Amino acid sequence: MSKILFVEPPPTLDWTVGSKVSKAGRRHPCLNETGEQVYSYQNLSCAAVLRNAGHAVEYLHCPTQRLDLPMTKEEISKRKPGMLVIMVEHINAPVAWEVSRHAKDNGVTVVWVGPFVTSLHENEIKRACVDFILRKEWDYSVGALAHAVIAGEDLATVKGLTWKDRAGGSRVNPDVDPIADLDSLPIPAYDLLDLSKFYESVFVAFPAATMITSRGCPFNCIFCSYPQTIYGHKYRAMSPERVVREIEFLVNDRGVREIRIDDDTFNVDRQRVVDICKLMVERKVRVLYSVQARAQLMTEETAYWLKKSGCRMVLFGVESGNEEVLKHMRKNTTKDEIRRGVALAKKHGLDVLNCIMLGFYWDTKETMEESMAFAFELNAEFTQVSAPTPLPGTDYFKLLKDNNCLLTEDWDKHDSVHHSAVELPHLSNDLINGYLSTFYRRYYRRPRYLWMMVRRSLRSWGNFTQSLRKFNVLFTK
Repeated sequence: MSKILFVEPPPTLDWTVGSKVSKAGRRHPCLNETGEQVYSYQNLSCAAVLRNAGHAVEYLHCPTQRLDLPMTKEEISKRKPGMLVIMVEHINAPVAWEVSRHAKDNGVTVVWVGPFVTSLHENEIKRACVDFILRKEWDYSVGALAHAVIAGEDLATVKGLTWKDRAGGSRVNPDVDPIADLDSLPIPAYDLLDLSKFYESVFVAFPAATMITSRGCPFNCIFCSYPQTIYGHKYRAMSPERVVREIEFLVNDRGVREIRIDDDTFNVDRQRVVDICKLMVERKVRVLYSVQARAQLMTEETAYWLKKSGCRMVLFGVESGNEEVLKHMRKNTTKDEIRRGVALAKKHGLDVLNCIMLGFYWDTKETMEESMAFAFELNAEFTQVSAPTPLPGTDYFKLLKDNNCLLTEDWDKHDSVHHSAVELPHLSNDLINGYLSTFYRRYYRRPRYLWMMVRRSLRSWGNFTQSLRKFNVLFTK
């Protein structure tokens, strides 16, 4: 069997080990300077599958291992893998290309995975620095490809593969089937990472980890990448027993004290949520955790059991405070449903993180002000703002491209947190970026908010230190 090396590259081409820039986010990756560090759960799942099949697997997480581009190249040359796997993302594509070019020059087979290259596979496969692109879920398909390459079998049998034939053309195999039984997946290879190096602003206890317990969202938000590119809209979920087994592994074997469950929508199956929570209580699993959920699906029962089992925070995709914009983006919810869900979470002592987007195609200055006012009204403990990024493969990308709204297709310029790179019918690019740059000051410096957070900080040491970190960022910039 071959040695397979996973590489999560440096954030930028000129990134240095002393830089404060890091990569944050998963569905909408971005660069930030707040110290956040994230990893690819899908890569770790794939790594575990490969090890079970007998492959030697290694992992470079360049930002946390403090490897700049020259150091990364040196590590690849030293390790001499047979195959290199990179999840290419829109913000790090230029770095991924350069890392891949070096690997190819050293005789390494280069494989790209992820939503970005799944969407653009027919163009991306033309690059000289890549051999293969595996579309959609890649937990098992990397192993299928490795086996076919090693055994000299017909590559046309590898589902989900886009590849170059010997005549210089490209071939596109049929899509890989979605993984129906997520319980069959092994626990991801968390041991390949130093979990103490990972940080997200939502965490209060460390070391912390992120896991995903379901795939496929039945909702159809126009901007959301994973359901439209990788997972599809058919909901598939691990059983409560499988979920709790992985949580117990993280807590007991890896020393994790807090977990972020990063499902597209954790509470699609409300009974499953309750069953997971009850099982955690029954087995006396002591860990803090947070979930990404849909406000309209929150109930008294789920909020109660989430809190009782250790859930500390619920992340809601609010997106807009204008009813018409919510309809256009296919959010399939209303402001009253969002209000009710946020109120239920707060009633049961759960912190709330609301996600707001400013600068949709249908937005005007007035609707953006309405969204900000709605965020102020909800007064969540945390509110994250971003521009709706036109990610390839989404209907939102097609809408903006068809209407000539993209200022550039240099993908690393579309950093949803720092700035937008679009010009819209009713909004200039400067106006959108102006709102993005002032939102946090307007939200987090309100007296009503500050008083709420002072009271919250007195409830626990974790809350206190988290508040200090946030206020240090807000009041020193």
